[in-house]
Amino acid sequence: MDSLTVYHLARELHERWRGGVIRAGHLEREARRVIISAGQGAAVEVDLSVPDVVVREHPEAPSGGALAGWTVESVTAPEDDRRLIVALAREGKFRGSEHKRALLEVSLIPNARAAVAHESGRVMARVGGALPVRSEPRPTLSDGLIASASEKGDAQLLMQGRWVSAIVARWLIADPELASERYREICALGAARPARCGIAIVPFPLCADAVPCDSLIVKADDVVVMVAGTPADARRDRALDRMRRELALASAAPRLRLLADALMSLGDVPAPARVRLGDDTEVDVERAEGESAVKVAERLYDDVRSMERALASLPARIDAFARAPAASDALLPATQLERQAAARGSSRPFRTYRSSGGLEIWVGRGAASNDTLTFRESSPRDVWLHARDAAGAHVVLRWTNDDPPPARDLEEAAVLAAWHSKSRGAGLVPVDWTRRKYVRKSRGGAPGLVLVSRAETIFVTPDERVERRLRDT
Repeated sequence: MDSLTVYHLARELHERWRGGVIRAGHLEREARRVIISAGQGAAVEVDLSVPDVVVREHPEAPSGGALAGWTVESVTAPEDDRRLIVALAREGKFRGSEHKRALLEVSLIPNARAAVAHESGRVMARVGGALPVRSEPRPTLSDGLIASASEKGDAQLLMQGRWVSAIVARWLIADPELASERYREICALGAARPARCGIAIVPFPLCADAVPCDSLIVKADDVVVMVAGTPADARRDRALDRMRRELALASAAPRLRLLADALMSLGDVPAPARVRLGDDTEVDVERAEGESAVKVAERLYDDVRSMERALASLPARIDAFARAPAASDALLPATQLERQAAARGSSRPFRTYRSSGGLEIWVGRGAASNDTLTFRESSPRDVWLHARDAAGAHVVLRWTNDDPPPARDLEEAAVLAAWHSKSRGAGLVPVDWTRRKYVRKSRGGAPGLVLVSRAETIFVTPDERVERRLRDT
């Protein structure tokens, strides 16, 4: 569920629940779902057990639960974030005593699905793990940038803008002449006009064959049967088309990297409107007013890394996904089919990342994985890193040139070494680095235990945001 849908879902739930006393308020840990019955209408279930979170009516919700008796004051969603926040209140036990306050927060991010109800720092009930850090709203795109990106079919650039998800990007690209007007309508945050696009319910008719609905909440009797030759096959075909389009767009990665390199070489000066590349051709530069060349280059490097990952992974995924699904596959969401197809490909015994400069970074997953990474997978000339005086992952920065690695790429690899160590909670962590050829296994040493010589030290701060940004998955 994208941030735009979550925002309008919060408004709908606010109208439904505001001022109502919760009759059923369950946070079911094993089933990974939240069920709330308050105010008008049927109970609502937020199903966190599937990556594509489903919000549906639950007409037979049993009364009681951890939140029963609380009154809903409001339901909100932070701007451009996939999180519901339900503010709760309850009268004090004694006449004249202050009302109690509590919050129910639900994260609808696919890889961070969780719900926590807490009162004055005390957790009342929980589903899933810890809530992710709240994200900052993305910038609002200008009319010119929207028009240009839509005309070029640049979904990646559009999705860097506030409220833009994959389905919104496709809607803008479908009609470039109306793209700016459509985007302004989204950003105005007016009343929703729910519609069904395929099997998804979205706050506006974001596809050509949209069917109007009266709610963003799936009705109890609104069931889509997924059998071979019906919606499941159509979704698979759409997923294949999307991956093929993504692969076609990714073919521009080498040229885009040349542009990013050229801009980075200009330094911290305003980005020019056009840049001449090494093949003596000129390229237009999409940039905001006053945006520096370095800032534009960093944004382009993010796009290039994404495109390079697509070039490396999509052909095998498309091939695997195109095979006829098993009978049980017809009952699964397209995103789950994609994961199964991707899982059929080869996997590595370590985590993979990519630095801002496009270099591969490999991170061990445990003692045995550390040994495999260091002594079997990496080159003797690669750069090897490890947090000093702390148990943690071996990290390899793929750099075999004779000169030292780029400072920024080295620092990012060091941040990963600090993050994947027992020193994660420290403010500043010393990380030793050297060439892998100066790392050797001690005779009879335990898995992961090594001896290091000729090491240098860099001091970094563990940062989860850097770890998320560099993920190569």
